[in-house]
Formats: sequence, C-alpha cells, structure tokens
Amino acid sequence: MRNESVIGLEKKNKIKLSGPLISTLIMILFIAILFNILTPGYLSLANIIDILRTISIKFIIALALGIVIASGGFDLSVGHIAGFSGLLTAFMLVNLRMSIPLSIFTGFFAGTMLGCVNGLIVGWLGVSSFITTLAMQMLIVGLRYGLTNGTTIMRLPKAFTWFGNGRVAGIPVLVIIMFVVLIIMIFAMHRTTLGRRIVSTGQNIEASRLSGINPRIYTWLALVISGSLCSIAGMLIVARNELANVDIGDGYLMEAIATAVLAHVMFGKFKAYGVILMTTFIAMLVNGLTMSGVTPSQMNIIRGVMLIVVIGLGKFMQYLRNRRRF
Repeated sequence: MRNESVIGLEKKNKIKLSGPLISTLIMILFIAILFNILTPGYLSLANIIDILRTISIKFIIALALGIVIASGGFDLSVGHIAGFSGLLTAFMLVNLRMSIPLSIFTGFFAGTMLGCVNGLIVGWLGVSSFITTLAMQMLIVGLRYGLTNGTTIMRLPKAFTWFGNGRVAGIPVLVIIMFVVLIIMIFAMHRTTLGRRIVSTGQNIEASRLSGINPRIYTWLALVISGSLCSIAGMLIVARNELANVDIGDGYLMEAIATAVLAHVMFGKFKAYGVILMTTFIAMLVNGLTMSGVTPSQMNIIRGVMLIVVIGLGKFMQYLRNRRRF
C-alpha cells in the first residue's frame, strides 16, 4: 500500500489558484503597470515579444535546475552542459559538415548523457550533487577546449539559426519552443507518476522509500531531464547568437539559480509554471529598469535587494503555510 503522505503530495501537484500563484501574478501586473507609467511603450507588443524572447532560453535552463532542486539535489553544471551541447552541435554543422537533424540529435544526446553521468554518480554512488556537478563543470571545460582549441565557430547554416532568430506569424520561434517545453514539462511533472515521484522524493525521501519508491531512480531521472533541457537551451543559444565559442552558456548559471530558488521558495514546492512566472517577473523588472536608464552597477544592487526581499517574503509565506498545517 502506498504511503498516505506521498499520495497527499501527489494530489497537491495540481495547478490551482493558490496564494503564491495569485501573489506572483499581482507582482507581475504591478511591475507592468508601474513601468508602463514610467516608460511609455513598455507594454507595446514589440517590447512584450522582446521580453518573451529574452526569457525563453533562461526559462529552459532555470526549469532544468528547478527539476533537480525538486528532487532534493542541485545542479551547478546546467550552463556548462548547455554550452557544450550547443558547441558540439555547431562543431558538427560547420567543421564536420553534418546534416542539421544529425547535428541536433548529437547535441541533444550529448547533453542527456552528461546529465545521465551526473545522475549515476549522485543517485547510485551517493556523491553530493554539489560536488558532482562542480566536477562536471571542470570536465566540460576540458571537453570544450579539446573540441575547438579555443576557436570560435561561425558561419552556421541559416536553416539552423532560424530556430534562434526566425519568426512564425510574427512570433519568435524561441517563444514558440519555450511554450512547447513548458506545456510538455507541466504535463510530465504534474500529471504523470514519474514527475510526481520526482517531486515526492525531494519533499520526503523517507516517505517515498517506505511507499516503495526507489529514490535513486528518481534522483537520476531528474538529472537526466536536466541534461536534456540544457542541451535544448544550448543549441538555441548558438542558433540565436549565430556562433559558438568555448564559454558559451557559462553566464546562465547564476540567473538560473536565482530564478529556480525564487520559484521554489515562493511556491513552496516545484511548479513548472512557477518557474516561468518568476523568470518573467525578473525579466520584466530588468527590462523596465533598463528602459528607465538604470546603470549596470545600479541594476546589480537592485537584483541583490530584490533577491533578499523575495526570499524573505517566501520564507514568511512558508511559515504561514506551516502554521496552517498544525
């Protein structure tokens, strides 16, 4: 018989108008109205599409990290896996002159396998996810330099860069891919046994074990999924930039951490839609401040203050939720 606490956790993984969801939507609405008053044109269609295009890749990487956090681990290699997958795809397209489908499949397979290695070490050998994914960072740096000798790969096929810069009916392909990934992951993480068990493992590993769930399998699966999502993001980065260099993808880690942690703290548990809402909130804030003339140094100060405030708010909400349980 399945443990009742695990069944309860699975039932709670349904999308509903919860307090955190309403609060996040109110924050996004407030930011939109405020900056539209301060900077006319902020809510123009062109700027909204630009914001969506900006968050597309960031969301996929933050989602990859969020799934690992939901399983009870952490993944410091998300940016590096994304970068290596994108670099390998570009290398095959330009240096080896392989077809686009084969190159994309190879990049996706490489990212998935790197996630699989992370999962085997963490899930089956019991090594800390921090240590494992930090070591994976170093390994990937060596692989990238060994692959290209530090050179930049350019002149990518137009049919490939279309995924990063093309449009369908005026909507950027990046935005379409982002929503496809979101829908798939909402279904996978909230509507399937596999996804619910990943979340249950992270929330209560003992209850999961007593109910017959093997935590090792779902810890491993979370990191495999993370690697797959990062590989998609990495190829989109290369397609959007129309080039690939050895440090591509590295700059996405810190923002992914901030977004995934904020979403987890704000919602109290993993929610795929929570990740995209927090990614949107941060992107809207940064976009509005940039349009208002805020300097990069001031932007970093604001981001730091925002991080502290939102985490504090999330902790307070978690405290209120805990009080209601007793």
